Amino acid sequence: MHKRIIQTIMLVTITGLPSLSLQATWFESSGQAVIMNGNKTAARQEATEEAIRQALMFAGASVTSVQTLANGLLENESFEVRASGEVNSIELIDEIYQGDVLTVSIRADVFAQKMQCRAADYKKSIATAWFPIAHRHQAAVGNLYDFGEILTQRFQKTFTHIAKGSYIKDVQPFYVNANHPVQGILALAQKTNAQYVVLGAINEFTVNATTPSRLAFWKDTTYSRDFSLDIVVYDGNTGTEVFTKQYPTQATWDFDIHANIDANSNRFWQSRFGQAVNDLLDNVSQELDNELSCMAAYGRVLYVDNDKLNINLGRQNGLQEGDKLTLFQKNQFYDPNGNLHQQFQLSSSRVKVSQVFANTAVVVSATDVPLMNIQANDFVARR
Repeated sequence: MHKRIIQTIMLVTITGLPSLSLQATWFESSGQAVIMNGNKTAARQEATEEAIRQALMFAGASVTSVQTLANGLLENESFEVRASGEVNSIELIDEIYQGDVLTVSIRADVFAQKMQCRAADYKKSIATAWFPIAHRHQAAVGNLYDFGEILTQRFQKTFTHIAKGSYIKDVQPFYVNANHPVQGILALAQKTNAQYVVLGAINEFTVNATTPSRLAFWKDTTYSRDFSLDIVVYDGNTGTEVFTKQYPTQATWDFDIHANIDANSNRFWQSRFGQAVNDLLDNVSQELDNELSCMAAYGRVLYVDNDKLNINLGRQNGLQEGDKLTLFQKNQFYDPNGNLHQQFQLSSSRVKVSQVFANTAVVVSATDVPLMNIQANDFVARR
């Protein structure tokens, strides 16, 4: 084995990219080739091209010439990348010769502008829990202390009706604050086998009175109610916050302020305030589904059974028998400047789906080559 590191020269200025694209993302991948007639040079070229192609396909980059990149990596001390400005650097990690088979491993630093939406092959599963009322005294009008539970259940029904690229898999029957600790997020995702965690909090629930002027003394005092829902979306595999937004609304309060209100009744949801909250839930559902449709649909390896892997993607996610997936490990860390870095270590082994169930599936080697060094909590994705 011999190692060599070659740094590319970045010639294209990257501007106007979304924030996710500006995070440094490293992809490690391998390519293999058979040495024909003792021609190691041709085998190195083929294996290197395959390794680069795998990394770029996984990242969703649009570099037009993999061959140019491979030539530059193997032959020059530095080379130019002019195709799209999406490749920052490539490193040749090692070359391993085993008989007539050569394996080349590379690392690529890719700014994949289209990575996320290209990764959205499957529906994303979501776990959530009841939305707490941040200031419980605001629920006194109407005696609506259980409104967070009722709202979450209605949100699930609305989301199911509207969403196309994701679905709420599980609603945990307890209150969880939107600013939940990372370990709690990970535990909730693992407990439910969900890819994303959506948490909410009702931060405004006040009733306001409008008193008529002295000149309109015959008019009654009218009431309105403010409502604001904070939504936070977390990556269930890393605990990273990926989306947050506050959704406010206000409407006339059609009820006696001293009356107890049944928030499960048609009367409540057909009132002006109920309709305003319904419209808000429609908006939340549409925006969340749009956001999640452009996020990666990673599946997690639940456990390894000899030459079979059980994963947490299934029929509800759109998985079908025969689908081929890439195995990988995902790591992330913050540098001393607080910048987030992500690393994807791609396996040279590909797997195919052999059995599909509602929320899980069984995958096996796509090439009949034994799967090596695969563990629970590794990941799969279709690229």
